[in-house]
Order: sequence, then structure tokens, then C-alpha cells
Amino acid sequence: MKKLSITFSLLTGLCIAIAYKIKDDYFYLPYPNAIEYVLVLIILLFTAVLLVWPKQRKRKVILGMASAAILLLVVNCMNYLFEWHPLSLSLPFTKSQSFEVSYEPYIWQTTTPANAHLNQEEIEQYLQEIDAWERLRGLVVIKDGKIVIEKYQKGATRYSAFNVHSVTKSITSGLTGLAIQEGYLSSEDEKVMPYFPEYQQGASANLKEKLTVAHLLSMRGGFTGWDGPQNAEQVILDEKVSESKIGQEFKYFTGSHMVLSAMLAKASKATTKDFAEEKLFKPLGIRCGFWRKVDGYYAGGDETYFTARDLARFGELYLTKGKVNGVQLLDSSWVEKSFANYTTESKAFRTLNCYQEVGYGFSWWLLNHNGNTVYTARGKGGQYLLIIPEQKVIAVILQEWNLQKDFKKENAYLCKLLSLITTESIGTTNNVAHK
Repeated sequence: MKKLSITFSLLTGLCIAIAYKIKDDYFYLPYPNAIEYVLVLIILLFTAVLLVWPKQRKRKVILGMASAAILLLVVNCMNYLFEWHPLSLSLPFTKSQSFEVSYEPYIWQTTTPANAHLNQEEIEQYLQEIDAWERLRGLVVIKDGKIVIEKYQKGATRYSAFNVHSVTKSITSGLTGLAIQEGYLSSEDEKVMPYFPEYQQGASANLKEKLTVAHLLSMRGGFTGWDGPQNAEQVILDEKVSESKIGQEFKYFTGSHMVLSAMLAKASKATTKDFAEEKLFKPLGIRCGFWRKVDGYYAGGDETYFTARDLARFGELYLTKGKVNGVQLLDSSWVEKSFANYTTESKAFRTLNCYQEVGYGFSWWLLNHNGNTVYTARGKGGQYLLIIPEQKVIAVILQEWNLQKDFKKENAYLCKLLSLITTESIGTTNNVAHK
């Protein structure tokens, strides 16, 4: 009897340790709340195997159920303490790995596509076609400050907050501009290493002395490692750089923005999240549904959750060159710097059907679509914030991160959307915007 209790106690402790290791270190996993359920299943399977022997079956069932319950309780307490992911996140491997927020997302005015000089009939047909877009969960298009297209599917609603992954990098870029305006950082040319005196003795720290904020924002930091789940300390201490490539070569590296988030926190003497709430989100009238913490700092490169409407509002800040309700929130010169092209050629850039990747700014992708420049914040799994200044259009696409990706089909839907929202029509109808 005692041996049985010890066995289940050890198994529970081991499972808790495994859950901690995976959830704390591998924060980029698509289903952040999956590991605890997998481990619960393992405990229950172990219990079922023990039930093959009839002795003490009742006790085995009680211990197995207790172990599973303790595991879930402890892991969820750690999740709350360490801010790993939203507690109310939907179950893994279901239709939508999101959660419903309790607040009202940004309230936009709405109008019909026809009133916005878009082709009403073609857009209505398109909205029917994308029912077959398996991973699509939310689509919002803003033109001239009004919603002209809004569609949710597979159980998602305007209250659904999704992990927008690397779209977070563009938000961190905006916060960097605000930190410069507030005087916390001198400029984008400020050096990185003086903010990390605790890491100066690291093996590769001296190689990073040339690194500036601009290098991190433009993905020209010279890092030679792979784009993985590095935290700020690991980037400074362990990641190697090529001095000859700093400021010269584009290489996408999420660790750059983990360092930027740590810099923002150190410079402002507030967490990146608190700084964002006060200086960016409140003035915009939006909220971040959840922001993941990574070893003491909020993630600068991914792991933020937004509703489609709120994310579109952030995009409007850049469309209006930094103005909010007529007030200059973000300096227009920072928007210009963010949209400037610091890498005109790279082997990493792709040509995809109707558009080409033609550059990278301060954490914004530059695309060419039929001669129009589309500025894009983009995240893993098919998250898009598209800004098309010539048409005064913002588009948000939120998709479910799963293994059912059909890139060719999804890209065709994206291309057709770009065609529809960049082509004006003189026809009008009395139909309403989709909700």
C-alpha cells in the first residue's frame, strides 16, 4: 500500500517537472496548454495498466485520479504565476486555440463595401468562398476608418483573442519608437550591450559591442544561430554573431526582439507590458488579451494575444502616420523609419503568386502587390496585419495554427483578397458589412 502511494507520488512529481521544463523553455509551441493533458493521459494509462492486477483496484483508481487532479492544479498555478498562457485558453487540438475576452474590442464604425467604393457582389461571393478556408478564424478589413468586411468562422467571434505570434515584433517596434520619444532611449542608434552589464563577461559579449537598436529592429544583428526560443540572457551570452554581418546582412531572428523587450524594461524601469498599456494600448483604446512572460521579461518577438478588431486599431496608427484622433501619438518620422527598406535583396525573400517580398523595415515586411507597397506585420501560422496606404486599407487575418496548412490554397485566398481591396468600383448597393 505504501509502495503504491510512493509510486504515484513520484510519477506526479516527475510529470510536474516535465510540464515545467517544456512550458517554461519551449514557449513557441503551437498548443501551449497541451502538455498537461498529455501527461494526465499518461498517468491515467499507467493507472489502467495497474488495474490489470486485481489487488487494491479501488485504491489504484483513487490514487490515479488524485495524481491527475494534482498535476492539473499545480501546472495551472504555475501557469498563473509565470504567465505562460491564458488560463481560459481553449482545449488543445480543438477548432480554435483562442480564448474569449471579457471586454469589448475596439468599436469601429461600419459601412458597406459599395459605400467604400469596393465591388459589393465580388466581395460577397468571396466571403462565401472562404468558408472553405479551413484555418481561417477571423478576417477584418478597414477602409477609410470603417469596417467593410468582418467575418469569423469555426466558432470564433469578435471577442476571440488569438496568439498573433511574430506580429508582436511590430508592436515592440512601435514601443521602441515611443521609448525614444519619451527619452528612455536616445535613438535607434543606441548601443545594446551597455544595458546588460550583468552579461559583460559572457564568452561572446565582446563581439556584440557594435549591436544597436536599429540592428535588432531590422534583423541585421549578425546572429548566426537558428531562429528559436531564446530568451534575452541566452541571446546575449550564448548566441554567436558575425561582426562582418552586423548591419550588413538580413537574418530573421526572434531573439533580437527578446533583447529589445528587456532593453525597454530596463530603460523605462517598467515591464514592457506596463509600458505598452500606458503609452500605446490605452491611447488607442485597445487591450492586449494576454502577453507571455519569458524568464522575467515579456516576450518581444511573439506570444501576444489580440482580437482582430484591436489588432486592426494598432495598424491604423501606422496608416495615419502615428496620429490617434488627431493627436500625434507616435512620431511620424518613426513610422517612416519603420516602413523604410533596410534590406532590398535577400535570399530569404520570396515571390508568392501575386506578391513579392521586397524588403524589411523596422520589424515590418515590405511586399509588392501589382505595384502597390503593402506593409505587413506577420506571425507564425498565418497571422497578418496588412497596411495599404494608397487605398487607406487595413486588413487583419487570423488563422488557427495547426498541421492542416494548405499554403497554396490559403495564399490564393490572400491574393484574391488583396485584389478585391485594392480595386475600386463605382457601383453602389444598400447591403451591410458582414459581421
